[in-house]
Amino acid sequence: MNNYKTRVGIFIAISLLWSFLWFSQRGQLSDFFAQMPSMTVLFFGLVPTLGLFLSGLFLRNKLETDKISLTGGNAAFSGLILLIPIVCLAAIGVSNAYDIQANLFGLLMGVFVLIYAFLEEYGWRGYLQEELTGKMNKWAVYILIGIAWYLWHWFFLRTGNDPKLVMLPLLIAASAGIGEVSKATRSILVCAAFHGIANILILYPVIAKSLSSNQKLIILLVCLAVWIPLVKKMEKSNAQLNH
Repeated sequence: MNNYKTRVGIFIAISLLWSFLWFSQRGQLSDFFAQMPSMTVLFFGLVPTLGLFLSGLFLRNKLETDKISLTGGNAAFSGLILLIPIVCLAAIGVSNAYDIQANLFGLLMGVFVLIYAFLEEYGWRGYLQEELTGKMNKWAVYILIGIAWYLWHWFFLRTGNDPKLVMLPLLIAASAGIGEVSKATRSILVCAAFHGIANILILYPVIAKSLSSNQKLIILLVCLAVWIPLVKKMEKSNAQLNH
């Protein structure tokens, strides 16, 4: 597969098909889920992201250049950036209907959300953005990824026949934001942290609806206070490597 357009087409097709098959058949698995522990069912929510991860894992081997990596060359900074949201959720706690102690549930949800975000980012930024960088204008790349991201989410964003088009510009903006973070840090883990914070504060109802506005603000401020200086240091370090 020397043609990058063919690779991109395969990646998007596999991702969308995987998402469609999972969400279209999810109702058929209700009896199966009913026999499983609640937290086990929760972690089945990672299944849609496996399509992104596995196709990205395979296609990354075909890249001519590979500037982004798991840690961006700084495992300590990337690991700390990723851990901060998990620590915040564990410290604040998340009330739940599973009769799990709030702080423990916060820890579990933090781990879940960041794994979910990592599996997604391995596909979107780890493969697709890397594949398209240098072949298209960067803003065109962000828009294309944002559209693909929206289509991938469409099966569970929509309500009935409502496709929630308002999410399209939001995901394009998020694609651009995380895309710039990926260029600065070259770390998939850092991209996952920025992706995950949106899920925690806004998009994932099990967490977002259980946190007060003040708790969300505290989490956001703590994350940004740690993330911004670390991202700047990673960006400076990566810039020096280019000279």
